[in-house]
Amino acid sequence: MGMAGFDERAEQIAMARRLKHVLARRTAFDEAVGIVSGWQRCGPVQARRSLVEGEGVAGQDAEAARLAALVDDRADGRADPDWD
Repeated sequence: MGMAGFDERAEQIAMARRLKHVLARRTAFDEAVGIVSGWQRCGPVQARRSLVEGEGVAGQDAEAARLAALVDDRADGRADPDWD
């Protein structure tokens, strides 16, 4: 494999890692939207708005992770199919 092939492969790996990170963030945020929807008995649009308003766009990832951890901590493996 020449240097061009190596550089292309390294770039593909880096892009795959970035994609994995973005998808993990999106999944966590969507899970938090579901949590807030259930707690506030509102639709997903209002839940998203609540998450962003409360924490701002920059803090929404931290809030999403906090909510997921809170729910996971209290989850019962028999009742929650996502529980690990």
